[in-house]
Amino acid sequence: MLPLVALAIFVAWLLYFRQQKESVLPKPVRILLAVTRFLVVVIVGLLIISPWIRTRVTKQNKPYFIVAQDNSVSIPPVGDQTGFIGNRLKLTESVERSLGTGFQIKDLLFGSQVTDGKVCTYTDPLTDPGELFNAIKLFAQTHDLAGVLVSSDGVSTKGVTFSEAARDFPFPVTVIASGDSTRFPDVRIHDVIANEWVRKNSTFPVRVYYSTGDMASGGFKLQISGNKGVIDEKVYPAGTQASPFTEFLIQSPDKGTMQLVAKIIPDQPDKNQDNNSKRFSVKVIEQEGEILCLYESAHPDIDAIVQALRGTNSLNVNVIAASEFVVSDKDYDLIILHGLPSLKHPLEGLLKKSVLNQVPVLFIIGKTTEPAWFNQLNSGMTIDGRRKTEEASQGIPDPAFSLYTLPADFKNHLNSWPPLSLSFENYRLAPGSQILMKQKILNIELSDPLIAFSILSGIKYGFFCGQGIWLWRMHEFLEQKSHEYFDDWLSRTLQYLMVDEKKDRFKVIVPVSNFAFAQVRINAHLLNNSLEAVNDPDVLFTVTDSVGQVTEYQMARVNDYYELSINGFAPGLYHYSAVTRLGGESLQRTGTMDMLVRPVEQTEPVADFEALRSMARATNGKFFYTGQEVSLIDYLNTLKPAEIKIREEFKWYDLINLKWLLPFLIFLLALEWFLRRWFGVR
Repeated sequence: MLPLVALAIFVAWLLYFRQQKESVLPKPVRILLAVTRFLVVVIVGLLIISPWIRTRVTKQNKPYFIVAQDNSVSIPPVGDQTGFIGNRLKLTESVERSLGTGFQIKDLLFGSQVTDGKVCTYTDPLTDPGELFNAIKLFAQTHDLAGVLVSSDGVSTKGVTFSEAARDFPFPVTVIASGDSTRFPDVRIHDVIANEWVRKNSTFPVRVYYSTGDMASGGFKLQISGNKGVIDEKVYPAGTQASPFTEFLIQSPDKGTMQLVAKIIPDQPDKNQDNNSKRFSVKVIEQEGEILCLYESAHPDIDAIVQALRGTNSLNVNVIAASEFVVSDKDYDLIILHGLPSLKHPLEGLLKKSVLNQVPVLFIIGKTTEPAWFNQLNSGMTIDGRRKTEEASQGIPDPAFSLYTLPADFKNHLNSWPPLSLSFENYRLAPGSQILMKQKILNIELSDPLIAFSILSGIKYGFFCGQGIWLWRMHEFLEQKSHEYFDDWLSRTLQYLMVDEKKDRFKVIVPVSNFAFAQVRINAHLLNNSLEAVNDPDVLFTVTDSVGQVTEYQMARVNDYYELSINGFAPGLYHYSAVTRLGGESLQRTGTMDMLVRPVEQTEPVADFEALRSMARATNGKFFYTGQEVSLIDYLNTLKPAEIKIREEFKWYDLINLKWLLPFLIFLLALEWFLRRWFGVR
């Protein structure tokens, strides 16, 4: 640097002070020109050398405070929304003005996703508190975070709740309770439970869970409707004590898929009708079911099974004594073995064929059942410890059972049924099995199964660990003057065993209800003749709207299945068709998609302030209502840091990056040229 300065001084002296007596320039002008030339030489030299220059900047290191606002559709109240939205924006601005003197403000909008922003549009269809707190934790890894303020109604419709999302959160969360917590009279359908598959021309149950809210004093009716109108209806007059659910018995057709709607219709006007109905579908198994019932010796249980299934038109029951049975090529959908396999009749050929053909088996275990043969079957249960005398055991329902829907009030009916006779002491189930009812012997509840189910190697197995179900059917008739309840339960049990999902080689999974214009994710699974998952053939997915407009999609291959994501559909009911070919065979699945007008948050748009209060309490934060602006601001003022940290930052930059340097250099050269020409010096 010093040689450059010396060179610049020498050049200025050489041009303007070496021959002072002969110069025509006045002394002040010569000094100005010398300084100009000095600066030009220094600047040009520095640009040639290109040194790096370091600057030091002192900054206030304010910590961050996050202001997160719920941007979901459930926030604005029903009715006048304009005033609410304006007041909420004013409150947010007041909060940020109060925090701005001590913190840096980070604005977030959250719903199903988290984005940067301050102005809410209230269009997000879902609220996912987990996404919000994951984003905050990620931000805190690289920034100095002091606290969080969350403005929400507490309604979480995706993922975990607010209190669960904030568990172990290391920063206090201040809460502004927004939204409408007013509970207006509302009736709604909560859920519909029905089997996915039913036999043709059979009667199947549909359980509708509902609530009447504050309209319990008014009357209402429940309907099950199909494509041709109302199938069944139950009317409840004013003053009826509402129950958690109602069960319908629906007659299935001989083929196809039933598209059904469960609906609740109140006598009084209902302000929110988005939750008054729910769509569901039931697929019909077109072929008749063949049941083989083998017994070691005659027993009333056999007659009880036959009588219970007599009203099911789509089932053929073949009852044969084991001593007369001959293995044939006939295919069965279910095998019932009463007291088998036994020492006299191990049924090796039949059981090997059932494994080969993936036929489900129901074992009714009795004193003639031989453990040595039974335990070799790999059915999911082993037995041992034969009792000298049979033990009586009541049944206790297992609340964790979920394989199929039990009839209403099943626990009370079961408690009144006579005990079954147990012939063995130990019944051990394989992992993954489910227990329908446990044993209760001499008023002692045991963990051992009385009735249970398992699935091994793709085959369903059922186990009645005792005999005497005929007494259950007889008791029902004595108490209720009808066999209907027992027959319904046994029919459901056998239907579960007989429905083989693997025989549906081409399965398309489409959500029945979706949000209008939102993404719909569709999956398809294809099995070859060996029941192996494949996705070599193309799958064409077609959607048809109500006016007949058709849109076609090619499903993408993912691992060993198919997947398709589509969106942009307006509200309404759409029909879809998925078509593929496998080994020269054409496979097709059809169904419907219901695009809902309003999102799921609007089915119960009542703020959950208790969830927000729990979150604030768990993180040592504070809870405020929307009307407590003064108290909120006073509290936020107490959060300001006692002193703001000061830190110095050093920055390096190249001289050539200074944009003002070129105009300044041109100015100096122009000034020197002008003065020299003015005084006649070249």
